[in-house]
Amino acid sequence: MKRERIPSRPRGGHRLGEHRPDPALSRPSLPVRDSVGDLPYGGFGGKGANQAVAAAMGAVTQLVAKVGGDANGLSALANLRSASVGVDTVITEVSAPTGQALVMVDPYGENSIAVIAGANALLSAQDVTDALTALQLQAEDVILTSGEVPQSCLRAVASNLPPGTQWVHHAAAAGTLPAWLEGHRPLLVVNEVEARQFAGAADARAAARTLAEGASGAVVTLGGDGALVMEEKRCQHLPAPAVTVIDTTGAGDVFCGALAAELTHGHPLARATTNATTAGAFAITALGARGGLPCPRDLARMRAR
Repeated sequence: MKRERIPSRPRGGHRLGEHRPDPALSRPSLPVRDSVGDLPYGGFGGKGANQAVAAAMGAVTQLVAKVGGDANGLSALANLRSASVGVDTVITEVSAPTGQALVMVDPYGENSIAVIAGANALLSAQDVTDALTALQLQAEDVILTSGEVPQSCLRAVASNLPPGTQWVHHAAAAGTLPAWLEGHRPLLVVNEVEARQFAGAADARAAARTLAEGASGAVVTLGGDGALVMEEKRCQHLPAPAVTVIDTTGAGDVFCGALAAELTHGHPLARATTNATTAGAFAITALGARGGLPCPRDLARMRAR
């Protein structure tokens, strides 16, 4: 996600992912068939971009992604720059539109999301290799990826990791996990439903153990119940602060971005996860994928409650 250029901020890694505008629609219930909602809300989104913006709150961040050669692509790049996210490795694909998503949110903050991949789907393994070469990764960096990029891009990440560079993989959206190369296994981050799906386990703790066996560790997010951290065969439950839920869209992205930023400070995984859980909790107190991005002062206030 990031490269050091500001002495007061830590070196980090780089975020590999996607950017898209995410209009939101507030409605009384999530649709099963055609229905009408209200209170449309426009905003920026995309799993990769959300995570990069969240990480940039605590570390120097660079995004590897593709946008289209359209007005949405131009506004996306401007938005990222305004959030202090480096875009030197964001490629403009003139032959494709910028990806989009329609987010529907019910009164309880739960959401349903329809995604149009657009230029995001055209990110290639060679694009990733070229970007990581240009970024000159170092041991202090953290790479953050997600399940929304092609598996060929994940293999390119594994092939271009310098010794000591940390790799965090947010496995959403749930599909299949790649066969990680020995010695190039990431820390997996999944929610409880995804954990059970990937591991075929009956409960979150069992799923965390199974997933950690094939990775460098596992973090399973539990929504309002916090998160499980599984490393070195030890499973630890970390609670989340209680908040009023407005919109859960992007909470996992904020969690992952904050986690990666915390890891660039050299914090132990449990401490990094505790702070990321607080960031994710703050994120759901406002509408939109980036409506509730916490600054360090917000997190300190929540931890003090």
